[in-house]
Amino acid sequence: MLGFKDIPLTKKVIHIINDIERPFMIRWSNSHDVQQIHDWLQEEEALEVHGNFLCNWNLTRQCHEEGRLLVLIDEIKGIPVAYQWGQLLSSGILQVRNGWRGNGLGRLVVEHCVELALQQDEMVLQVECKPSSSIPFWEAMGFTIVEGEFGKNAKGFRVLSKNLALPPGGRPILATISSFPEERNWQDNVPAIASYHLNAIVADDGKVYLAERASFPKCFRRMSRDPVIEIIVEGKLVYRDKAKYQGAQDHGVKWCRNGFYIDVVTI
Repeated sequence: MLGFKDIPLTKKVIHIINDIERPFMIRWSNSHDVQQIHDWLQEEEALEVHGNFLCNWNLTRQCHEEGRLLVLIDEIKGIPVAYQWGQLLSSGILQVRNGWRGNGLGRLVVEHCVELALQQDEMVLQVECKPSSSIPFWEAMGFTIVEGEFGKNAKGFRVLSKNLALPPGGRPILATISSFPEERNWQDNVPAIASYHLNAIVADDGKVYLAERASFPKCFRRMSRDPVIEIIVEGKLVYRDKAKYQGAQDHGVKWCRNGFYIDVVTI
């Protein structure tokens, strides 16, 4: 699997601010960007701007040195107006320069991180909602917010979707892929955490190809930290047991950083 730094990252975006089209670029940081970011973080700290992350500067600099710091550049002024690290796969930082907030720039960065995650088959995003005033933003970005289960700060999760190309020919069928708390292994009537009811194709190789990737988080809540996956094909149970077991992998389950998914069921 490619690392994030191996993916071509320079991306140009035209974004409207105050009814004017402005060109932006998203890319990995350079040393000049880092100095400019540090300067405006210090200015905002002196002005007591809410949501300033100068206190995490050592981590931000470390991410730059490791090639993991994303910056959003306003190409007209040639300055960084937002930065992000963590790629929405773990606790990190997304900060927009104070005078540029409220213009949808944070959304641009989030959408780019989603593209990166999909390229890496990272299907479950995870953020820490600190400060708590960021919760409405993350909800608007499609994240489910979980409070009171992972320490004092709320966390947000978002499961991504991916349509899949079906092989030509084959026999069309229906498949249901579900995730349950581990109690499902010894109790009936346990509600699913999430379920997919999918069109699929049984190909000549005997495998079942799904029309959409079935993706699940591994830790939305404490109750789901050791989840069970259930695979039903044409109404028949193929597998029901913990997703971490080898048997699940034998039937096509693959793991990503914050969850697991399945594209093809091996009967």
